[in-house]
Amino acid sequence: NIDASLKNKLDKAKVLFEQGKYTKARDEFEYIIYNNPGSSVALTAQYYFAESLYMLESYEQASKEYDKFNMLSQNSELIAKSKFLICKCLYMLSSESNKDQSQTEFTIDRIQYFLEEYPNTGHKGECETMIANLRTKLAKKEIDAGKLYLRIDKYDSALIYFNEVISLYYDTEYSDEARIDIIFLYLLQEKIS
Repeated sequence: NIDASLKNKLDKAKVLFEQGKYTKARDEFEYIIYNNPGSSVALTAQYYFAESLYMLESYEQASKEYDKFNMLSQNSELIAKSKFLICKCLYMLSSESNKDQSQTEFTIDRIQYFLEEYPNTGHKGECETMIANLRTKLAKKEIDAGKLYLRIDKYDSALIYFNEVISLYYDTEYSDEARIDIIFLYLLQEKIS
């Protein structure tokens, strides 16, 4: 019986997963998905396949596999968990502050959307921390740009970036730094008043 053998294979793969053997477990879950697409066994394997990828820190692929699971599943509890883990994957993939930050803004939006969709989630604190860290990264990008303009004596451009930090990222550690940089900028221009 094919169903029984695949169910048996799923149980063995879950044991591998629970033992922390994520690479072997991933391969087993993938085999089940491709050999019995659309079955309930394959759907369970899909979730664990995504989990294995997450544990292996393959965040980009894990995010895609969680999305596939969410499209097929009716299990609201696992869908909520998957959506949270997609947010964590995106967070882990976020670039350093000196790189392009368009993905960071997308990630903040995705986490906020998750919080709106699941306002009573047990992950609220972790989501808020991720958002705060991402906002800090965006603020650092802006302050670094302002300092670059300050170094090359482009005071008006520097002022735009510093004011942006103060208005958009007022809740980050860089807000006060931007104020100090503005004072420094005015001193350099001898605008003492």
